[in-house]
Amino acid sequence: MKSYRTKETEIGGQRLQKGEVVVPWLGSANRDEKKFENASRFNIHRSPNHHIAFGHGIHFCLGAPLARLEANIAMTELIKRYSSITLSQGFTVDPIEDSAVYGLRSFPVIVRG
Repeated sequence: MKSYRTKETEIGGQRLQKGEVVVPWLGSANRDEKKFENASRFNIHRSPNHHIAFGHGIHFCLGAPLARLEANIAMTELIKRYSSITLSQGFTVDPIEDSAVYGLRSFPVIVRG
């Protein structure tokens, strides 16, 4: 998603000229040091956690409760079924290189149940 400035403006001390391209980055917004303590550190217990992964206000995702329920069920079942899950030896992070999709190309694990 990108938009073009229709008039000159200033955001966060940065001057934007008319016609310049503006690209919002959700991943960057959710790592804002002004909003979150240790913003780049994964913390499942962060509270409050006012992230914008599901949007905000009138643009809030209608499917957010379902996505949260599905994640809860999937993680609960995974933990119940397997006593040990570890990363494969030599695991390296191989991110999907796309500004619209966040994730890894693969996530190889060793499962012992």
